[in-house]
Amino acid sequence: METAPRPSQAEAVSTRRQALDRAATGGALAVAHFVAHHWLALANLFFAAVVLAAALAPLLLAAGLEAPARAIYVALKITCHQMPERSYFLFGEQMAFCQRNTAIFGAAFLAGLAFVPLRRRLRPLSWKLFFLFALPMAVDGFTQLFGWRESTWELRTVTGTLFAVGWVWFIYPWAEAHLLRMDAQLHAEMHALNREP
Repeated sequence: METAPRPSQAEAVSTRRQALDRAATGGALAVAHFVAHHWLALANLFFAAVVLAAALAPLLLAAGLEAPARAIYVALKITCHQMPERSYFLFGEQMAFCQRNTAIFGAAFLAGLAFVPLRRRLRPLSWKLFFLFALPMAVDGFTQLFGWRESTWELRTVTGTLFAVGWVWFIYPWAEAHLLRMDAQLHAEMHALNREP
């Protein structure tokens, strides 16, 4: 009675390698599919988390929890000068973001929420109109930077808000259209991968 030939060691390794490659590809496709499918929720969570962290830092300081508060200040210092004279204060302590960054990140979160019901209908803002949304912040920021005038908390808040709303309107409809196509393609690739022997 003849027995089936055993696969060589090279063939066995090759089979294991193929299974590993398929698993790694499937995992990468699943992560990319999740991000493409849930990008808006992830973006909104990111902006909400950053604003909450900026507001949490002074609360932690006021409560005497200096180490976690300082960690937040250090982390957010990457994107903000944190100058006290240009920052809001909560509980007698400076927020971890300046007024303009608070307005930008807070308005990006709120505009992202407003985009949810409009995501399939809203057309992207043209780059020329986006420039008009960004221009007041650029003028306010640069004239202050060069010492020609001093901005106010109201101007920093309004111009930061305008910039964020324009940015969301400019980027999010474009992202929605492209990531929808990407999501469908990734879904098809995952389905094809699962059908492979």
